[in-house]
Amino acid sequence: MEAFLLALLTALIWGFVPFLEKVGLSSVHPTAAYLIRSSGVFLGVVAVVAFTPHASSLGKVGMKSIILLVLAGILAGFVAQIVFYKALKLGEISRIVPIVSCSPLFTFFLGWLFLGEEVTLSKVIGILLVLGGLFLLR
Repeated sequence: MEAFLLALLTALIWGFVPFLEKVGLSSVHPTAAYLIRSSGVFLGVVAVVAFTPHASSLGKVGMKSIILLVLAGILAGFVAQIVFYKALKLGEISRIVPIVSCSPLFTFFLGWLFLGEEVTLSKVIGILLVLGGLFLLR
């Protein structure tokens, strides 16, 4: 239940943030907006390093994890964010965010193909519902 509530809180925050970004992008180029937004991420990193004991565990991280997590940061935190900002600046927030939120489709297939995760009826129904939503928004 705790994981569900944390995921719901994440969805609430991620649902609110594009609103802030869309309003903030009104008079800013997407690349400049990305640089400004990144300062918030930097402040968060500084806070984690300064106020949590988890920063000391960095020395125990293996090279494979470092490479994969840095790659994830580059792809999600840089490439996808700039592409998202361009889409958000050009399109309607009520269409762009749901389309961007179809990422579980790709995650589902990657989990199934490479991690051997189980395909269940509820997952297939969820995927079909997401596809239906994408069809309606196109």
